[in-house]
Amino acid sequence: MRKCAGVTGLFVVGFLCVACVADDRAASQPSAAAADGPTSRPGIQSADVVTTKPTAASAKPGAVAVKQITPRTKPGEVPVKPGPAPAAVLSSGDPKVDEILDKLEVKGQAIKGLACELTYKYVTVFPVEDAQIKQGELLFARAEPNPRFLIHFTKLIADGVIVEHGEYFLFDGEWLTERNDRGKTVTKRQIVRKGKRVNPFRLGKGPFPLPFGQKREEILRTFTVTLEAPAAGDPENADHLHCVPLPRTELATKYSRVEMYVDKKIELPVRIVTERIKDKNRIEVDFKKIDTDEAPAMSRFQIDEPRGYTVTIEPLPPMPKHGTAPTGEP
Repeated sequence: MRKCAGVTGLFVVGFLCVACVADDRAASQPSAAAADGPTSRPGIQSADVVTTKPTAASAKPGAVAVKQITPRTKPGEVPVKPGPAPAAVLSSGDPKVDEILDKLEVKGQAIKGLACELTYKYVTVFPVEDAQIKQGELLFARAEPNPRFLIHFTKLIADGVIVEHGEYFLFDGEWLTERNDRGKTVTKRQIVRKGKRVNPFRLGKGPFPLPFGQKREEILRTFTVTLEAPAAGDPENADHLHCVPLPRTELATKYSRVEMYVDKKIELPVRIVTERIKDKNRIEVDFKKIDTDEAPAMSRFQIDEPRGYTVTIEPLPPMPKHGTAPTGEP
């Protein structure tokens, strides 16, 4: 997946923002002994054959021979080999955190689309703390083969001055289009090859993760997550998850921490805060008036190209003859 340097920092804040099935067959109930079989033991059916296989280890004094259980089949039947044991589910170590992450995953996967107000704040800390704020809206919709999103900023607040600000970011399932009205530029970057299915929002993989539909296991493979106590200035009625990137992960080279605030009622993130390692600057994003009742119409996921704007198109490189995508592509 190509990294879009101009927008990665913006969308990383979007998430930068499942159970182990026990085999409870009748192992606890002893089987009846077969007339011509060995004495039954818990977990062994009377129709099974138990054999003792000598090993090099069992030849030593005090060693125990290896017992093998072979299901007895009827004539003409093919023995069925047991499948692999279910993989253990990752846990944060805190049941409350796991519960929040599970609800976040379920709700995020259930929504077909959403619309909300978006406030993006870039905070610099040196030599003195200062902030630049952008305000606009976010549209998101699930679609085939890939989801869509549109971010449209309409205002810029800097040094106490509010100015009208037209800036767009559109992902249509294949191309990421950026339009900057101040610079009168439109840039189109092909992110996914036509018709290819991919999750562009996957943590640590996609170029612009969003905070909707992230899987608990993917989060815990990337972060150590703890639940923080409420503090002044936090969003109301929200759980505060403090996320520290795990060593040797891609995000650990960029961010020292990610703060995620999950609304207890709608079970979706309402604020994301990231802190960069290199300069301690922060990105704070607030999602307000989130509406998940109806997916935005596909006709809304478009950006006009005004006359006189400079348009730049950056397609992916041609596929090699052997058909394998170049390094970095999904």
